[in-house]
This record gives sequence, C-alpha cells and structure tokens, in this order.
Amino acid sequence: MANSHDRQQSEIELKLTADPSSLKALRRSPVLTRKAGRASTRNLESVYYDTPDHRLHKRKLAFRVRKKGRQFIQTLKDEGDGMLQRGEWEAPVRSLEPDLDALPNPDPRGRIGLVLPGELQPVFASRIRRTTRILSDQGEDGSPNEIEIAFDDGVVESNGQSVPVAELELELVQGSPESLYNLALELHELAPLKVELRSKSARGYVLAKGESPGWSKARALKLKPGATVAHTLEAVIRNCMDHWLQNEAAAVAGDHPEGVHQMRVGLRRLRSAISLFANAIPAEQLGWLKEETKWVANSLGPARDWDVFLASLLAPVMAARPEDGSLVILKQAAEAARAAGYDQVHATVASPRYTRYLLRLGAWLEGEGWRGGTTPKIRAWQDRPIVELADHLLSKRHKAVLKLGRGFEDLPTEQRHEVRIALKKLRYATEFFRSLYGKKQARPYLQALAELQDTIGHLNDVAVADGLMDDVTATARGPDSELGALHRAAGTVVGWHEHGVAVLEPKIVADWHDFAGAPPFWHKA
Repeated sequence: MANSHDRQQSEIELKLTADPSSLKALRRSPVLTRKAGRASTRNLESVYYDTPDHRLHKRKLAFRVRKKGRQFIQTLKDEGDGMLQRGEWEAPVRSLEPDLDALPNPDPRGRIGLVLPGELQPVFASRIRRTTRILSDQGEDGSPNEIEIAFDDGVVESNGQSVPVAELELELVQGSPESLYNLALELHELAPLKVELRSKSARGYVLAKGESPGWSKARALKLKPGATVAHTLEAVIRNCMDHWLQNEAAAVAGDHPEGVHQMRVGLRRLRSAISLFANAIPAEQLGWLKEETKWVANSLGPARDWDVFLASLLAPVMAARPEDGSLVILKQAAEAARAAGYDQVHATVASPRYTRYLLRLGAWLEGEGWRGGTTPKIRAWQDRPIVELADHLLSKRHKAVLKLGRGFEDLPTEQRHEVRIALKKLRYATEFFRSLYGKKQARPYLQALAELQDTIGHLNDVAVADGLMDDVTATARGPDSELGALHRAAGTVVGWHEHGVAVLEPKIVADWHDFAGAPPFWHKA
C-alpha cells in the first residue's frame, strides 16, 4: 500500500457520557437542531490489534482497522496530552487485516518497535452506530469555530464479553479547543453529562485483560528556563490536572489504594500550584479555583484515611496479635467505613458539580483565562522570568519550614503537624521547579526532604487514626459485648502506634537535622 495516503494529525476531541434518556434529549435540543447542520448516520466496525504480550498497549498506543462503508482505514493513536489531544496516524488498507507497511517511517513506525510477521492479533472489537452533525459558530473574538458532534451507540466486545458505549464526542474541526469545553458546559446545563477520560481502546483493554483501571504517579515536569510565569503556570496546572485525571478511573474502581491516593495527590498538587501562582491569577478566578479544587480533594479524604488505617496501622497489629478477636471486629467496622468513603468518591465524581468544575477548568486552561481581567500588577507577575520566581518561591517555602521547625526536638505534636504541612508544600514546589536546576546539585536536598517527609508523615497517620477510632466507636451500633470489644481494639491500635512513635522519635529528630543542614540547590539560596 502506498504511503502517499498516510495522514498524521493531532485529534482534538472531548468525550462525554450520559444515560440514554439524557443523550436522547440532547439530540433534540435547540442547541444542536438550530445551530448544527443536518445529521448523518453510519455504522462503524473496528478491530483493535496487538501482540500477544500487548507491547503496543504498554507503549501507550492503540492500533485499529475500521470499516467505514466500503472503506478500510488503519489508525495508530497515542495516549495524547491531557483530556483533549491525541496523536493520530491514518492510512487506507485493503481489509480489516492490518498492514504495518502502510505506516510511515520513522514515526510512528519507530514507536511500535519490532513486530514479527503474524504477531499482531485481534484483541477486541467495537461496533458503533454514529450520528454526526457539524456545528458552526463564532468565538468571542469573532473567529470561526467548527465542531463535529457525534452520538455513539454500540458495544466494545472481547472474549465473549461486552461493555456498552453510549457517549457524545465533540471533535474540533476548526477554531479554539476552548470552544469544545464551552459547548460541553452549555449541553451539561440541559442534561447531566460526565467527561469520559478513557478512550474506547482503553476500555477495550480493561475488558480484554480482565484488569482493573491502572494508577499512575505524576509525570515529570520539564520546564523551559526562558519561559515566563504565565507559560509556566499553564504547564504546571496541566501537569497536576493530568495526574488527577489519569487516576480517576482507578479511584472510582477502588481496587487498589493507590488509585484514590494518587488522584488526591494530584488535586493537592493542583491546590499547591494555585497557591504558588496566586499573584499571577485574577482574584475572582482564584476564588473558584481554590474552592472547587478543595471540595474535590476533601471528598476523597475518608476513603484514603481508611485505606491507610487498614493497610498500614491495623494490619501490623493484627499480624502481631492473631489471637485478639476484638481486632477482627474493628477490621469489619473499618471496612464498612472505608466502603462509605468510596461511596462518597463515587458520588463526587458522578455529580454535576464535578463535571461542571472539570469543564470550566478545561476551558480556563485552553482559553488562557488568567490573561483576562488582569491588573498591571498581575500582568507584571505573569511576565516575570520563571527562574527568578522559582528562586523566590523555593527560598520562601524553605524558610517557612525552618521557622516553623525551630527547636524541633521540643515541639508539641500540633506544631509538628504544621511543619509537616509546610514540608508538603515545599516538596510540591521542588517537584514543579526541579527541572530548572541541575540533578546532581538538587539530589542531596531532595533526598533529605523526602526522608523527613516520610518519617514525619507517620506521625500524622497515627493522629488521623486516633480521630478515626473516635468516630467509629461513637457511631457503632450492636450488642454491648461487640461494642466493648470495638473500644478495646481501638485502644490497642492507638496505644501500639503511640509507642511506635516514641521509638521513632530519635530518627525523626535526626531526619530533621539532616534536612535543616542540607544545602538548597536553587540559585539565590
């Protein structure tokens, strides 16, 4: 097959899901019937291929052949950038069988790597009935916007199993990506929608492999030293948003504690970033950014706290005291409380408020909302070189930790808690800005910071456990014998770890002195 027909582009689309009745209502809404062109419907049959060990999937690639009418189109996609953008390469082929020779060299052929003849096999398939129409309007600046609106109904199938597909795709044909979010917000007010972060291929692999959604840590940031504060603000917030959203599915599934943990860390990093760049963001925008991000992050707290309690605090006590039946009663109560915590996670992610916040934040990023409503002072902050501001912010947060930790050996628990919070803010700042400095230069400081944060973090886990035990014993219901056992078990766990904190004290103090003596790595320390 000749390569002259190969097409490489970036696909910019937003996927949204809703219940069938909501999607039906949206099809008939005036927003679409009055503004969009005539609808057309077609059937799409797609087969997704991979090697037996799923090497393409491990490389964050999806490889399919799709039948569209009498045509067969082969497509390779990467996981893309954030919610909207995915790399895409297309080429016509003769049938539903893939043809690797139709892919151009060196990219994307080089991304796939070595694939032997006959090694590509079908992994899953999709059958979709797609109804599309084109909406054309103008942006606020008068520039033309053109969006393809597609309603997809069908299934993804693998190994005799299937999952339904009922979604709305908004794909940018012309104009600003911000217009996708603005249209989604308009539709969301007509019928409740949810942003679908996983592609059909991602859902297909979950079905084919029988695995739960995976979790991931934050991607390393690579900032440009010559960038301004405004450009860096965008890069940092996109990184935090990506970290949070990459873990949403795993958090909702609840099959691994890291899912909700990493989603919560992503949101906490976002809160820290908003605080770091507060002087470069107009006050009105700053208000809703802080409020909504805090709301989502806090809603994940109970699930995370009970995960930590069960895995890190209760489990070692049960292992050391296998004969203590009261601990089994405590475990059952803790598992029920954790289930309630995950119910709260589900309710938050499924809520219209969450979708509205996510779409509003996406529109703010794509439209560079921080540039609107600015004062001369804010614009001056936005135009500053990032290296200059990074030096200032790192120094400021470093000094705040040292000030709070003065006389660390004699600090009461409440003040050590303040030190821990300041350390976390400092840690996030170093993660954001570390690419501006030499790795070797930063290593000793970052190692000392991480070690101290880990040890002092255990103090907080024990303090949180004390509060959890108060909650679970105060709300428990049942026979007096079980309630008495529950109270005894709670006292056993808290006492066990309070003793452990006393044993850990010399290490905590040593780690503090190691950190306080570590040389800062930024320019104007």
